[in-house]
Amino acid sequence: MSDKRAIIAEALLDGADVRQRLIDAGLPPSSADYELRRLDKDPYAAALATAVRRLAKRDWALQIHARLAGNTDAVPKVDRIQPEAFFRDYYAANQPVILTGLIEEWPARSRWSLDYLDDKVGDATVELQGQRRSAPDYELAKDRHKRVAKLREVTAAICAGPSNDFYLTAYNDTVNKRALAPLYDDLGPLPILRPGGEREGYIWIGPQGTLTPFHHDLTNNLLVQVVGRKRVQMVPSWEVGRMRNAIHCFSERSPAEWNLADPSLPPKIDCEIGPSDALFLPVGWWHHVEALDPSISVSFTSFDAPNDFYSNYPPDARF
Repeated sequence: MSDKRAIIAEALLDGADVRQRLIDAGLPPSSADYELRRLDKDPYAAALATAVRRLAKRDWALQIHARLAGNTDAVPKVDRIQPEAFFRDYYAANQPVILTGLIEEWPARSRWSLDYLDDKVGDATVELQGQRRSAPDYELAKDRHKRVAKLREVTAAICAGPSNDFYLTAYNDTVNKRALAPLYDDLGPLPILRPGGEREGYIWIGPQGTLTPFHHDLTNNLLVQVVGRKRVQMVPSWEVGRMRNAIHCFSERSPAEWNLADPSLPPKIDCEIGPSDALFLPVGWWHHVEALDPSISVSFTSFDAPNDFYSNYPPDARF
């Protein structure tokens, strides 16, 4: 059988019947009873039980927020929102929203295409995430997947068809902010960003089929779709207990799990964003992103409001 201590610890964390877990693992009932008697005297077990009670209390408090949030079956869409309403109704409330009418005047909206990128910065050397299909942990091991190429090589690969093998992402921004600098001249101000905040955005370029697994960010984010469409699946921040946080800010959950109609799953909200849509992703909200077309996006964290939620992120939460 597996390590008895591991079985006991997992049962305590799950709030399960320790004796039954041990018996199910192959331990005779008399031996399971002996382990329970030992457990009553174990200070580590007592401390773990206290931690479990505290987590249960925290989950109870988080579910209060879930109930007060009301209907979260769909992401609302608001056209030309006023900054005061955005910060009051969505930013401060930790609620997602799709904003429209924000980038209609951006030159990028009419100019950006793969051909335009080739003409403007095609010879620039960019950094991207490459050979992602070689390992299932491609999103965790971003440094291992760093590659460099001419941008026109990237656009040619995008034209070749759907793929999740390469993606130019925000993680590559240190190199790409310089390489793609001319593209920032095609952006314009956004009323919910601080002055000049549009030039602090992160450019994402990839083919149809790119995937970003379920994770949460440590800041509020605005995902602006310029070219193509993306499907975004979201789970509220207060569902952290049911999202199987595996390591750092990533979840072991897969969207396919929701096809099983498992009542233990947290609620999930799906939405699709297309050209000119801006999706507000609140800090802590879990999201899974899939490109439905060849895609060019820009994400922003430079809101005209406090957005430092990472400085007090507990180091141990990185596992």
